[in-house]
Amino acid sequence: MPKLTIGVEGLTFDAAHYTKGVSDKCLNIHGHTFRVDVEVEGEVIPDTGMVIDFDIVKKAVSEVIKEFDHKLIIPAKDYDKITLKGPFNKGIKVIEYSEATTEYIALEIAKELYGKLRMPVKVKVYEGRRNYVIAEWR
Repeated sequence: MPKLTIGVEGLTFDAAHYTKGVSDKCLNIHGHTFRVDVEVEGEVIPDTGMVIDFDIVKKAVSEVIKEFDHKLIIPAKDYDKITLKGPFNKGIKVIEYSEATTEYIALEIAKELYGKLRMPVKVKVYEGRRNYVIAEWR
């Protein structure tokens, strides 16, 4: 049976992070609107005529990115080093990678989606409008 790829595009979340970029300004906490496009690979299920229902994929992506939305994304190694104080919510998303780069954010999303869908996934995460990372999890 041939493999097919189905996709959903344009889901977004807003989050902040800091990274070790080429300039020191990236070490400042700063935010982006991240856009997420997802592809799922599989075989057509004869009973349904589908690889997977688009709504199932959209729901899974929405559940995963909800955990990132309006949060400060930090690597686990920094969790004990950060103190947030003020009259605001202190939402943090900890990722188990060495840095909170878009590369690792994409890998984390791909891993979490694979865990939900149990199908090979390809995730394209845009940091802003023109910069993106593609991560695959099989």
